[in-house]
Amino acid sequence: MNRRNLLKILGISAVGVATVPLWLDAWTTDDLPEDSLELNEDKKLLLSEIVDTLIPPGEIPGAKDLEVDKFVRVIVANCLEEDIQREFLAGFDELESVAKEMYDKSFKEIPNKERLIILEKMAANKNEGKEINFVEFVKELTITGYMNSQYVMENLRDYEFIPGRFDGSFPVEKTIYSTT
Repeated sequence: MNRRNLLKILGISAVGVATVPLWLDAWTTDDLPEDSLELNEDKKLLLSEIVDTLIPPGEIPGAKDLEVDKFVRVIVANCLEEDIQREFLAGFDELESVAKEMYDKSFKEIPNKERLIILEKMAANKNEGKEINFVEFVKELTITGYMNSQYVMENLRDYEFIPGRFDGSFPVEKTIYSTT
């Protein structure tokens, strides 16, 4: 083997191995950039209560414990268009008005059982002139953020770093190409 080619291959492999974990790691709150979304502290707290209602803690941490609300804020601020951001921000006011209308309290003051009723009612509403249904939108982002969090990837899924395992000795009894 040519020594120069061997050194080139080893160099490329070393760079590849050094950079792979950077983009394959599951996200943590330390990895997320600051969001540019204009949410005041009250709405940030409301968003954390919404994600906590959608995935509450039990034997495993809930969405609020894993700070999925921060993931939702970063995705909305950095990955979505301004029209959708405006509808997202307006969804908080709509949620609070539905909570006041149904229970005469703020969403944060209502127990989880009643919170779910409010979220189900809002999710069932049609999007009249809107691009997103606020509750369905937050629910999708919450599930995505939760399932891709470092805790879930390391503790609940069989996550293996690339290149992963190689099962080279796997018994094959019948294939689609066999004629017998």
